[in-house]
Amino acid sequence: MKDDKLDLFPSLLLVSDLGSGNINFCNKDALDLLGYSREGVTDSNVSNIISRASLIFFESYVRPSLLDSGRFSELQLTVITAQHERIPILANVILHGEQLYWSMHTAKSRDKLYQELIEVRDSLELKTDELTLLSRLDPLTNLLNRRAASADIRKLLDQVNRKFVPVSFLLIDIDFFKNINDKHGHDIGDEVIGVLSHTLKTATRKTDVVARWGGEEFLIVLYNSTQDNARLYCKYLHERIAELRYSRADNITVSIGVTQIPMPQHNTVLQVETLIKEADDALYRAKGEGRNRTIFHTDRHAKI
Repeated sequence: MKDDKLDLFPSLLLVSDLGSGNINFCNKDALDLLGYSREGVTDSNVSNIISRASLIFFESYVRPSLLDSGRFSELQLTVITAQHERIPILANVILHGEQLYWSMHTAKSRDKLYQELIEVRDSLELKTDELTLLSRLDPLTNLLNRRAASADIRKLLDQVNRKFVPVSFLLIDIDFFKNINDKHGHDIGDEVIGVLSHTLKTATRKTDVVARWGGEEFLIVLYNSTQDNARLYCKYLHERIAELRYSRADNITVSIGVTQIPMPQHNTVLQVETLIKEADDALYRAKGEGRNRTIFHTDRHAKI
């Protein structure tokens, strides 16, 4: 059973006795390379299958290292087959008890193994990237989820605080969304969220952050946006959203609360929490003043 498992080893494998050098085992790949039968090779000695120069190097340099550390990597040897062919190989040798385990690769098999490892690594990296992306997205809208958006905003604010540019925070909430779900069902509610999400995504730049913040609430962070820029942008959003059509739901409106970064800050975590609260307060006022409008945190009575 042990030999069966060793035969599955993914390289040329040879096991020899440390003291005598007698060969105790060769897996099938090693037998095929050397040209021996299993019975023939186990009656042989390591000194019979490696060149004289390789043997001298092994005895004078490799053996002392094995006794000291228990392993030797990237050992270059020349093996001699039963047909007297000389083949250069690369071997990793491990000492276990009184046995030496030789894991060997020809240049061809080593390159093939390296290529397979590279392909596996690339595949794992691709799957990791895919999983990372999926973990950052809201499954219904394919917008950033709250956690991913928070992380991206902190990075953006770190950049802004090093070289200041104005940034606008917009919290957007669908007006009377509960009525849509109650009247038409959650499938239509999901359609409304999906259509609005697509509109928000196409209305933002790569430098902006757009996310589903929760339920029917969305967050947009406009990079390099003054208060006047943000007012014009919110007006544009209201107009675009008014033009949207749905399979069964009536046209929708949104309320928007906006705040600005007044100056560079040092505590970006606290800064994010403060900015979101200011935008949320402005959003609450927008709803309280009749919905379908934008209120800025610095405004008292303003409708866009």
